[in-house]
Amino acid sequence: DWNHPKKAINELPKINGDAIFNIVNRCYPLKSGFGLDISLKAGATYKDSSSNNQINTLDSNKYYAGIVASMPLYSDVEIDKDRKLEYQRRMQTTETIKALLSGVATKRRAERLMGLYEALEARSKERVKQGVVSPDEQIALLEKVATTQGELDQANATIEASRLALIGQCRPEVMDEVNYYILKEIKQ
Repeated sequence: DWNHPKKAINELPKINGDAIFNIVNRCYPLKSGFGLDISLKAGATYKDSSSNNQINTLDSNKYYAGIVASMPLYSDVEIDKDRKLEYQRRMQTTETIKALLSGVATKRRAERLMGLYEALEARSKERVKQGVVSPDEQIALLEKVATTQGELDQANATIEASRLALIGQCRPEVMDEVNYYILKEIKQ
């Protein structure tokens, strides 16, 4: 139908990067509800009464024990540091999602090219067998198939590294759920 031409390449569904970003950020280990860091230090000392000029009548004066608790005050500077760390983590997540989406796009392109080059190589094989062309045509197409296979392998490696980096941020109890979601998105 010349009024409604079909596209030459069937487009695959778009991957929802926003949804992946949101699900990865929700799976990150939550902060403590209290927001306090308290550290305790304990110590004990013994004083020899011979080195002391005062006269001590009780043996308990020779011993000293203490416990010190320290708690950082939360100021604007501390809150700003927390926000900067959160921003850096989110930016790293964004970069990882970018690498994932780029890897998927490269993989899809390489798969299309692989189909094309394999079909052309099969056609060229028959043409060489019939003596229509020299084997150089088939060799050139085999080189394209090999190069495209390398691009496909590289894209798969990028996808796997990105996926593992994203799920590596998650709490163990939700890691499988996030992994399933990411795999579902990129397999479309």
